[in-house]
Amino acid sequence: MDARPGITGRAPSTRWRGTLGLIALLGLVWLPVAPVLANPPAAIASAANPLRPPDTSSPRATLQSLLTNLERVHAIALDPARPRHDTLVPLQRAARTLNLSEIPERLAANIGIERALLLKEIIDRVGLPALAEVPDARSVERHDLTRWRIPNTEIIIARVESGPRAGEFLFTPGTLDRLEDDYDRVAALPYLPEATPGLYDAYISTPGRGLSLDWGRTLPDWLTRQWLGQTLWQWLATGVALGLGALLASALLRAGRRADQRRTDTSRRGGTILALGAVALLLQGLEYLIDVQINLTGAVVITVKQGFVLVLYTVLAWLVALLLNQSAEAIIRSRRLRPRGIDSQLLRLGFRLLSIIAIAALVIDGAQRIGLPAYSVITGLGVGGLAVALAARETLANLFGSLAIMFDRPFRIGDWIKMGNYEGTVEDIGFRSTRIRTFYDSVLAVPNAYTMNATIDNMGKRDHRRVYTTIDLRYDTPPERVEAFLEGIKGVIRANPATRKDGFHVVVSDLGAHGITVMLYFFLTVPDWATELVERQRVLLEVVRLAEQLGVAFAFPTQTLEIDATPEQPRAPATPLPAEQLVEIARDFGPGGRQGRPRGLGLHTPPHEET
Repeated sequence: MDARPGITGRAPSTRWRGTLGLIALLGLVWLPVAPVLANPPAAIASAANPLRPPDTSSPRATLQSLLTNLERVHAIALDPARPRHDTLVPLQRAARTLNLSEIPERLAANIGIERALLLKEIIDRVGLPALAEVPDARSVERHDLTRWRIPNTEIIIARVESGPRAGEFLFTPGTLDRLEDDYDRVAALPYLPEATPGLYDAYISTPGRGLSLDWGRTLPDWLTRQWLGQTLWQWLATGVALGLGALLASALLRAGRRADQRRTDTSRRGGTILALGAVALLLQGLEYLIDVQINLTGAVVITVKQGFVLVLYTVLAWLVALLLNQSAEAIIRSRRLRPRGIDSQLLRLGFRLLSIIAIAALVIDGAQRIGLPAYSVITGLGVGGLAVALAARETLANLFGSLAIMFDRPFRIGDWIKMGNYEGTVEDIGFRSTRIRTFYDSVLAVPNAYTMNATIDNMGKRDHRRVYTTIDLRYDTPPERVEAFLEGIKGVIRANPATRKDGFHVVVSDLGAHGITVMLYFFLTVPDWATELVERQRVLLEVVRLAEQLGVAFAFPTQTLEIDATPEQPRAPATPLPAEQLVEIARDFGPGGRQGRPRGLGLHTPPHEET
């Protein structure tokens, strides 16, 4: 027997201390290792990744994702140390378990969160089967499941067959449509023991999405009473916000109009454009206030948001039309184009067509935002366009006529034109009609549809203005004086600086009923009709002075009554001439004859024969 006291007395104590030290050491090592063993690094990374979408690979995964995220919302709401806006992310993740494909994108965020909360309220009252009984991914693959229904309910989770979320199991659109009715039927049932009560009521009655503000909890009870799914304070706040917004928008538009009226150039509408931009921003701010802070829900928020879309897109259409119109006017001013010229009209027409296209695009986009499918809107626009085209054929014909005038340019403003029975100076070319100032100083509006098909004689396009007239001389005017008169007129034409010096004709054109007819045919090189009249007058007055100097008298439309014989004075017989003398006289006016002057008396040389 060993009698050494140190060994026998210290052995038990030393062993226990060693054992406890070893356990403590293993504990220190186990603390950081245990989470890694329980959750591999990839799993930890995926759980901590906020961008990882909720699991919707099977009915079980979808149901569990919904419940887990909403329970997290409840826990955050009950934790006074957590900011209320932290509930937004799990609320959005819960909404991701719903098939919102039939809801407009602009409303999906609001409706998705509300439907998720309603769904949780129903489940908290009717209960669920054990999660082990809900089909998981393996059961789905084994039995080729496409849908699963919560027992004793019409709540269905089904696989999405098409679209960006094809293959995921989501709560069906039909289920979401029935949720409000389902909730009304079960609202009187008590909560189950494992429920998270009051979450939906707190969400819809507290200002700020996700329970973000606390002052709503301190309101008097009468302000928290509900009507049509909204509390009284929400109705009051919405009415005040809309009323103040309408007053401010009206004040902005009035200020813009007053600013435009102070401008001398009425085509500049910068004040109205700025006012419309401010109104568009105001509408966005009002929508944020009503949607996020006042936090309307259900059918009311859908109606309000659709109303905001209609008003906002109306303002945007007005703004786009004004901006494009002002762009055309700015180009016209910068290039110093005539405000009513064809180039200016063509620019305005092009920008109006752009505004029509832009407004049509806004109509399609706005319709999509309020839930109307794009193809239906486009079809409606097509049918509506056809109806308008049939009802406004004349208007469209006039529009195409204006386009033809602007592109073909048969005349321009200021031109003197003859068009059918119409004649005058073009004063304006509009989109429906062309305005002509007649020589009676009246204004004639000719539809452009008629103008497009009419024969137009543009007198304003002439480089030279033709003058054609005739002068009758008395038959007793000697031939020598007639030829001298013709030669003198040639000199008058050459002396006038406004006449064209070639291509004119001054000839005896006829032996008329009243006298010898002299034709004047020459051209004036003048810029307009007024100058043409003055230069024509100058030439004709010179002709009158010439006739006076030569002693040439003008014939008047008169008739001479000659009495050949009376019973008292019978007609004297003509002196007979021998046949040989008659033949000789006739031959003297022929080739080589003594009396013949085939080129005149030599006093007048036609202009085209002059060297």
